[in-house]
Amino acid sequence: MAIDTVTFDFHNTIAQCDEWFQLEIRTLVQALLRRVDESGTRFSDATLAAAAERYRALRLEIIQHGNEQDAFSCVDQVLDELDIQLDEPTIERGIHDLMLAALPDSRPIPGVVEAVRQLADDGLKLGIISNAIYHPFLDWSLEKFGIADAFELVVTSASAGLYKSRVELYQYTTDELGSSVDRTIHIGDSYRFDVLGARAAGLKTVWFDTGHTEGFGEDADLRVTTLEGLADTLLDRFEIRTP
Repeated sequence: MAIDTVTFDFHNTIAQCDEWFQLEIRTLVQALLRRVDESGTRFSDATLAAAAERYRALRLEIIQHGNEQDAFSCVDQVLDELDIQLDEPTIERGIHDLMLAALPDSRPIPGVVEAVRQLADDGLKLGIISNAIYHPFLDWSLEKFGIADAFELVVTSASAGLYKSRVELYQYTTDELGSSVDRTIHIGDSYRFDVLGARAAGLKTVWFDTGHTEGFGEDADLRVTTLEGLADTLLDRFEIRTP
């Protein structure tokens, strides 16, 4: 069946931003407590270490069962487990400010802006499927790169309530895009999630191999090591339906 939809992973496929990524997976609660410290409330080194440890454990638990929580919910749960009382506005503002402070570090992967523009101009439906707990950061980055208007849909694990360890996330996204899994190509750098996960859901897959050791590429429909010229590569390799 001809392809009419292309979905992209975000981190290390659309954008590189290590500061944001570390907040997402390891440091968010610890960074929030340090930010609160600036207003006069002191937390011990042991408390900060416990916050980082519990938050990381929560993120790993979510990867395993696949039921995602957003940034506020994750932070609130860890603080409750540590018996730390912070009001909702403080948590929400702290998360927002920490994520926004990471935005200057967000930059597009070489070649991706041109690829997105060409695919959109060719009439393909474009979407993003990302494991991310703070959805606004993706919107900010896409606006910064000048390609927000090219995407019909941005789906994060937080917005869908599903991590990429749940194949339903891919079905949900293609349904929302008005397409189907057998008419969609997914592109991403994670062999586990962007290749094996998307393939299990029924999508064609393109593995952006950046040197990870988590896979070897046999399960991907196509392996690329650069996004330069990606749109032409897809048009040559797959049966693409254009208007």
